[in-house]
Amino acid sequence: MRGRNKFRVVDGGRRWTKAQDYQRTSTGWWRYSGIWLGAILVGLIAGVGPSWLGGVGASGGEEVQALLGGASGVRARFGSCHVGGGYNCVVDGDTLYVEGVKIRVADIDAPETHEPRCASEKALGDRATDRLRQLVNKGTVTLAPIDRDEDRYGRKLRIVKVDGDSVGDTLVGEGLARWYAGGRRPWC
Repeated sequence: MRGRNKFRVVDGGRRWTKAQDYQRTSTGWWRYSGIWLGAILVGLIAGVGPSWLGGVGASGGEEVQALLGGASGVRARFGSCHVGGGYNCVVDGDTLYVEGVKIRVADIDAPETHEPRCASEKALGDRATDRLRQLVNKGTVTLAPIDRDEDRYGRKLRIVKVDGDSVGDTLVGEGLARWYAGGRRPWC
């Protein structure tokens, strides 16, 4: 009695196993499905992972909500924000990201740095941005809500304090910002 033939003769006499024949003729997406599945799993773990780690890299949603409500503070290293925002960083003299949430300092207006109307506005805006970064890096940042939650750009409106002192008071007192009176007023 004869056993099953383990090989098939193809391509001018070359012998292929059934597994090799299947691999050679399978479609492209199926051949790489294991790689795609691995990439998807890594992406899911990277996206959800920080919330599992309990504060390593990112805070849970409850902590951010408490911070936005003014119930607690955050002590962190704030850098400069780049295109697209950040986690803890300063955008300009009256806007920053705190734990990934974009915050507008509600009580002040600082000179523009991204679309200034003149060179002096840009220079003063850069000084205000640097000073805001210094202030938020020197202590615990707390956010106090006001009568409105967000502005028309989706930024959370908050009174920003560092160790209990208003950032707005400091910037206005140093001539780097003015009290917000609604709308955009020229700095030139």
